[in-house]
Amino acid sequence: SSPEAEAISSERERCIMRALGEIKEEYRIALMLREIEELSYEEIAETLSISIGTVKSRIARGREDLRRRVKALI
Repeated sequence: SSPEAEAISSERERCIMRALGEIKEEYRIALMLREIEELSYEEIAETLSISIGTVKSRIARGREDLRRRVKALI
């Protein structure tokens, strides 16, 4: 890839990581377990000792908050 594409990709990643660091910890943890660790909802619920409904709620809220924050940074 070109230096320009790499710079854009790097900037995008920086914005996402910054926004991720700003969302509520409970949302960030659930999102990271799902998106980075690729755990199932059931595995996340077991790991965090919460219900599957709470896992789904935290992930949905975290995604929305992350989307809003990234959009504001770009």
